[in-house]
Amino acid sequence: MRRFLPSLVGLLVLTCGVSAQTTPLRLRWTPGQVLLYKIEHTTEAVDVSADNKSETKTSLTGIRRWEVKEVDANGVATLQMSITSMVTKRITPSGEALTYDSTNPDNSTPVLREAMAKYVNTPLAVIRVDPFGKVVEVKETKTSSTGFENELPFLVPLPPSGVKVNDTWERNYKLTLPPPVGTGEKHDAVQKYRCKSVTPEAVSIVFSTELLSPPAAALDCVPLWQLMPDAEVVFDVKNGRMHAARLVVNKELKNHQGENSSMSFKSVFAITYIGDR
Repeated sequence: MRRFLPSLVGLLVLTCGVSAQTTPLRLRWTPGQVLLYKIEHTTEAVDVSADNKSETKTSLTGIRRWEVKEVDANGVATLQMSITSMVTKRITPSGEALTYDSTNPDNSTPVLREAMAKYVNTPLAVIRVDPFGKVVEVKETKTSSTGFENELPFLVPLPPSGVKVNDTWERNYKLTLPPPVGTGEKHDAVQKYRCKSVTPEAVSIVFSTELLSPPAAALDCVPLWQLMPDAEVVFDVKNGRMHAARLVVNKELKNHQGENSSMSFKSVFAITYIGDR
């Protein structure tokens, strides 16, 4: 057994050395490139008071498309975002199912078809993004009234100095509550990031979202829950792109309308890279 100790110690030293190294991490694009991401989103909202229980569920799957229009000398890319397909279902508190399928619109619920069809196969945003994920300019947008501040297009601002395991950093920003759930009111918020793991192929980063000055009334926080995920995001180091992400919200408020009343909101949003075309 003794003869194995030197090699074991050497392996431990080597492993520590690798984990302590800083890995350069930045987004890279080529003009004309198209990045496709599968998106899957489910939510469940429950409101319980006295003898009443109201429950709403939603599910959505689709394909998000980013087209690289141009890249300047500093690596800042002009990106056009669109949704190429969408299937969504909403179960109302009464139990009614509202559905929309962009591949079969005639069999979709008319009210949902009217609301959602305008977002499919049409440019929804044109933005300029630097190599570290910062939005430099919002040139056009049909969906984001917050300038992609609530949620960055690729979720994490990457440190220009690179990352190593357990590095931490923060992003302070204004969390904006857009219509129809709000009227544009802003709240000071922070996202706290930590590098969870590093390999030659991938970097995993986790983050949480917090309000710096929560509303005085706990009930006023409820509309903000959907904008306050905990997440894990994986970046493809070699190809310079976000590879996958999972954003989770799990919030509950108890006794908001007397004893044994409660409100809860659960959300799981998964994003997965599926190819260039």
